Amino acid sequence: VTLIFSLLGLNITAQQFGGHPPFLNWRQINNKTVRVIFPAGLDSQANRITNIVKLLDTTTVATIGGRIRKWNIVLLNQGTISNAYVRLAPVLSELYLTPSQDNFTEGSIRWDDNLIIHENRHMQQFSNFNKGLTKVFSFFLGQQGQLLANGITIPNYFFEGDAVWQETLVSDQGRGRLPSFYKGFKSLWLGNKNYSWMKLRSGSFLDYTPDHYPLGYILTAYGNEKYGETFWAKVTNDAVRFKGLFYPFAKAIERYSGKPYKQFRSDALQYFRDQSMPPREPNIIENFSFITAVQKHNVIDYLVPNYIGEDSILTTRRSYRKVDGFYLIIKGQEKKIRVKDIVLDDNYSFNHGKIVYAAYRSDPRWGNRDYSVIKILDINSGFERQLTERSKYYSPDINVTGTEILAVQVNTNGSNYLHRIDAGSGQLVLQIPNPHNYFYTQTKYIGSNNAVSAVRTPEGKMGLVNVNLTTGESERITPFTFNVMGYPFIKGDTVFFSFMNNNADKVFAVTMSNKKIYRLTHNINSVYHPTVNARGDLIVDAFTAEGSRLAGMNISHADWAEIPFEEFASTPDLYTRTALRKAGASLLYTLPNDSAGTIMNKVTPYKKSYHLFNFHSTRPIVSDPEYSYIFYSDNILSTFASSLTYTYNRNDQSNTIGFDGSFGGWFPILNAGVEESFNRQIDTALGKRVQFNSAKVHAGVSVPLNFIGGKTSKFLNLGGGYNIEQVYYRGISKNVFNNRAIEYMNTFFSFSNVSHKSLQHINPHWAQSF
Repeated sequence: VTLIFSLLGLNITAQQFGGHPPFLNWRQINNKTVRVIFPAGLDSQANRITNIVKLLDTTTVATIGGRIRKWNIVLLNQGTISNAYVRLAPVLSELYLTPSQDNFTEGSIRWDDNLIIHENRHMQQFSNFNKGLTKVFSFFLGQQGQLLANGITIPNYFFEGDAVWQETLVSDQGRGRLPSFYKGFKSLWLGNKNYSWMKLRSGSFLDYTPDHYPLGYILTAYGNEKYGETFWAKVTNDAVRFKGLFYPFAKAIERYSGKPYKQFRSDALQYFRDQSMPPREPNIIENFSFITAVQKHNVIDYLVPNYIGEDSILTTRRSYRKVDGFYLIIKGQEKKIRVKDIVLDDNYSFNHGKIVYAAYRSDPRWGNRDYSVIKILDINSGFERQLTERSKYYSPDINVTGTEILAVQVNTNGSNYLHRIDAGSGQLVLQIPNPHNYFYTQTKYIGSNNAVSAVRTPEGKMGLVNVNLTTGESERITPFTFNVMGYPFIKGDTVFFSFMNNNADKVFAVTMSNKKIYRLTHNINSVYHPTVNARGDLIVDAFTAEGSRLAGMNISHADWAEIPFEEFASTPDLYTRTALRKAGASLLYTLPNDSAGTIMNKVTPYKKSYHLFNFHSTRPIVSDPEYSYIFYSDNILSTFASSLTYTYNRNDQSNTIGFDGSFGGWFPILNAGVEESFNRQIDTALGKRVQFNSAKVHAGVSVPLNFIGGKTSKFLNLGGGYNIEQVYYRGISKNVFNNRAIEYMNTFFSFSNVSHKSLQHINPHWAQSF
């Protein structure tokens, strides 16, 4: 069983043990189907998440089986990473509530809405995937047993594809409506990359392949469109029951679709290929020409181009063979300026010879708290310095004189502001009011008193606004729409930006004086980060099968087709129109976005000591001559982990019972354990056996510290413990030996320093371990 667990690739994110800062005051909303646990101050978000769970569990759960199980949902607001997960062992979901700045990857609807819609589908899946033979796994192994059986029978691409389907069904957005979600497969189709199913399924270290999210969505959405909304409930019901011992998921698809699994996959991919790549209009000629070359078996991304002269281009470059860095491209020749720190977002700004960008920094002790700091880099000297400490800044922009930086600040309570920061000292100059409660993303200076920002409204719509950098008052430049936009670039009176339009993200422009909107490009696959020089040369990074390549054209050759407001604001209903109108369609909007009419759930304190012992799984361990069975326990806040172990030794026929526990709620991690062994024997080789029982007690402390950020990641762990073992002799041995205790202390220290790696680096190029 241990071998199976080690080989099984379940895509599950683990909790951060002891990751919460101890000062957090926890609250809860607890009802029959969900317990939402959250830091004080997030009451309204917790209330809305509770109501969405109730709504989904009475509407969409039928399409995956109809069973509902109570889940614990923990809201986390101390970090900078936008993510979430659902797991068994124990039953838990954690939502990381800081929204992403990347509008095109995740969309623009409320981040807490997006998270819970997606993760609720995983809750529904696990609630309905414990049937038939899977229950046998659960009986012997607990919740980890269900995970094991589900990993064997249900592919990870279905788990994620089905959850993205729920995003797309119940909202007016979801990743299934975003052209960027399909850009990976479109790049393969446009590049005539006819990879095998196993290469698409498993990925590649040589060539670009999309991950299992779009792959799973394509298959899931196709099944819903062609075979009805109960199709996957039937398929997964048979699969988790192991109907068909080998490949039960594929066999179930064949059973309910009436076609071979291979044909089903091929038809699904072809359906989306036909839908997402309409024929070019005959009167449209694309004038983009590629600036950067390709390398065989190496994917290279050139991102966020900036002109720093008429013929010099600054870009950030990453590849499968080299770590990320800033590069200059001068007449086709590349020059590296500096390796880049760990970042969550590739966006950066350049002015007055300086690059500014937001870099990731971990909190040394608390794994669920981290930071986004501003770095400033001089491209001439290569000197880089950190401008802010323990901050949460995103999408910084530096003004033309290099004296001030404008950055997005996201607070732990969900509020969002623009901050003006002194570029020399890093001190806050002004927090700009946000009277409309916008969520600011990429923002660019217009002179010294105004800026253009791509903002999201509380309803999840997006628009470009002109913000006064003193009062915070703003003027709308474009209409608000569920179509996502971003990466504004200002040239005179014109704002160039990337915008979701029909089947791709394209380059649009708007003139600020008269608010006229123009579509400049008709690209089939997506392009981003437009920038224009004085000659009118437009550069974008264009997504291709070889990576994002820099491509250029002159704006005088662009179409400059004026787009009416109505067409600009209309949202396309992509690809699976029939299925997206089934039960649950746009369900999210039956809930109010404000307090009026909102169902208020009772909020009570959540004690950190609640349910410290929460045994959820068991596991047999075979290490001949010892055979063990372990019971595992973890509390929901992941501050206390314990295990109860029984071991039988075949050689001396002894029995051992032990208990170990660790508490991570304070700065040092405390651990303690006890163990009692019965009927132990030692063969003296003289025909006699020494018989005895023994008891062990140990206690200790450790301090694990992680310094992740910069060019390397450092890990330090130190601690010590006290141990005592008492021996009790039995039989004739007690007349020969005196019962006595052995006492000792132990200490430990470990340190490692590891440089960043690219995908093809098996080991880092620079690392030390002590």
